[in-house]
Amino acid sequence: MRSSPIPATGDVVAGKYRVVRVLGQGGMGVVLLTEHVALKQLVAIKLALPSVAARLDDSVARFLREARSAAAIRSEHVARILDVGTLDDGAPFIVMEYLTGKDLGAVVRERGALPVAEAVSYVLEACEAIAEAHSLGVLHRDLKPANLFLAEGTGAPRIKVLDFGIAKELGGGDRGEPDSLTSTNQVMGSLAYMPPEQARSLKSADERSDVWSFGVVLYELLTGRLPFRGQSAAETLARILSEPPEALDVGVPSALSAVVLACLEKDPGARPQSVRALAALLAPHAGGGRAAGATPSDDTTVESTLRASQLARALAVEMNPTSIAGPRAIPSAPAASPAVAVDPVSVPRGSAAAASPVIPDAPLVGTIQSTRGLATAAPPSPDGAPARPRRGWVGWSALGLVLGLATAAGVYFGTRARTVAPAASAPPEPSTAPSGPAEIDRERLASFAPLPRDADRLDAIREKRAALGRTLFADTRLSSRKNMACSTCHPLERFGVDGRRLSRGEDGREPPRNTLGVYNLSGAFALLWDGRQTDLAEQAKEVLQSPSAMGIDEKSLTAALRAVPEYKAAFAAAFPELREPISLDTVAKALAEFERTLVSRGRWDRFLEGDASALTDDERRGFNRFVDVGCVTCHFGANVGATMFQKAGLVRAWPDSKDRGRFEITRRDADWMVFRVPSLRNVAATGPYFHDGSVADLDEAIRMMAYHQLGKTLDDADVSSIRAWLDCLSGAPPGDDGRPAPAP
Repeated sequence: MRSSPIPATGDVVAGKYRVVRVLGQGGMGVVLLTEHVALKQLVAIKLALPSVAARLDDSVARFLREARSAAAIRSEHVARILDVGTLDDGAPFIVMEYLTGKDLGAVVRERGALPVAEAVSYVLEACEAIAEAHSLGVLHRDLKPANLFLAEGTGAPRIKVLDFGIAKELGGGDRGEPDSLTSTNQVMGSLAYMPPEQARSLKSADERSDVWSFGVVLYELLTGRLPFRGQSAAETLARILSEPPEALDVGVPSALSAVVLACLEKDPGARPQSVRALAALLAPHAGGGRAAGATPSDDTTVESTLRASQLARALAVEMNPTSIAGPRAIPSAPAASPAVAVDPVSVPRGSAAAASPVIPDAPLVGTIQSTRGLATAAPPSPDGAPARPRRGWVGWSALGLVLGLATAAGVYFGTRARTVAPAASAPPEPSTAPSGPAEIDRERLASFAPLPRDADRLDAIREKRAALGRTLFADTRLSSRKNMACSTCHPLERFGVDGRRLSRGEDGREPPRNTLGVYNLSGAFALLWDGRQTDLAEQAKEVLQSPSAMGIDEKSLTAALRAVPEYKAAFAAAFPELREPISLDTVAKALAEFERTLVSRGRWDRFLEGDASALTDDERRGFNRFVDVGCVTCHFGANVGATMFQKAGLVRAWPDSKDRGRFEITRRDADWMVFRVPSLRNVAATGPYFHDGSVADLDEAIRMMAYHQLGKTLDDADVSSIRAWLDCLSGAPPGDDGRPAPAP
């Protein structure tokens, strides 16, 4: 069905709203100032953008859900919904009250950091609206200053929460919403304000996800900047997933800083557990005025009040450990400021800081117990070192910045060094591998998906192209000296890797990086270690022409293939629309079509599809340890990786920086030693590892990833446990004819 263009000034929408001007435009819709033709009343109308309205069923459902979600909330801090409907072509619209003023994003851009009382008051007003939304079973999931509108009118300006466009009903669809609107594979919301669990597209996002977003909003209002900043979306995402926020300004009270940092805990269980609890913690910092109207309403449950008071008590003790007497001794936070890892991008390359970043000795989030109350003393460590406090809802402020490093991203990168000796200050991670649970919580599986049972269903033409590509893949005519085929470096029986540290090109020269596999590439977001290609056919053309690979020019290639009658017939059948079907482009397209059919399913896929017997207890424990250690931060999705870029040596400097990664492509400092995170599919059968193939042993690769990417030293039991799970990611061996074996 045709989608509507954006109406122009003077157009009449839905037969009764005349357009005055465009007020704003976002990712899903455009907001228009209009006048009701009969009532002469100014109202705002939100319409789906044409690109969104083209997905009609999806957009209608989203818009109707936004209208229903917002209309159900009676708070004065939510923009009122006046009407809802669809245009003649089915595109949806929402009519809202017209607000004058500016959003808090514009306020911060104009004024910078706001006074503490003012910033807290604004957030408290928004908390009132979101707390009511939560009580109605609705999450917002896109809280940010741009969606908090400071509306002017009679009396003092008031915050109005806007845009429930990606709101989610708690409990998942109990009001009849199709769950596909927020499927596990979708990442929705504004990245800079998005909690880690939402960035991973977990369906289990709950009230605490909005609490995180409030933490980011308040941080920005108090400092004029974001807590997680990157020069690219990938870098910002990596910092949200794996790094602590930057310290708040000195002028922010320490108790308030602790509340903000508590909201930004990676573990939802370590945050304030509701917006009402958060409001109770913020109210003392509002300085009167708005504070009274923004504190939790009278129907706050006893449980949430108790939890809030426990958190406030823990914070008070944290700020002044001697101020509260009691039978339970609470250790004070270290006096010194916590060590913070030096970002290799932010210091001059070659400097001492870049070579040896200071790394905090961060305890593992997965092994720290949450008491949901006062922080309790931990038992003495085995080496006699002073005991670390356990976290309650909120960690000690001095440790709060450190704990965020516990889930840094992992990615296979290369180094010519072997295992790096751990620093004396980094004792081995406490292992849970031998005795950990053999069951896997379903929430942990929400970030993963099985590979398709069959390759894309091919029509007759695509089937012919794939068959042609299979033949070309093994033909040495594609190289200039007729001594190499694609399968020389990508033998299908080894899942597309040749087992060499560095492959050799057609003239014997070694390319600078290790060969990547060719399985499960359909729909890949980027190809090659540096991600310089995003299209399989373009990547195939690069390999065919590269002097360090096949090294053939188009004239020689086409002449060689046109001399073979069988190829002339096969190309004519595969590309019937072309007068001359044999060309560099058609060779590359045929190879790409064949590669899209290479899918390597295994026992992990059967397990994800419900076959509980597909994994052993050891493999289940290995998966749990993989998640607990933090590897899942970068290695998730159907391919268990291959969804993002990441820096080599994210936490501890990578020993060998000879290969500068994506920097060679973009020349941006942010991409220095940044590589594509590889898939872990078939990893047990596709060594050697890392971009330069410098490590042949998978156990050693696991240790290096934990050490350099996560700042952790794993013991043998942990390595063995994780390795057990990685083994189950290998698919069935391909058939002798080059086709994948039947899907298990």
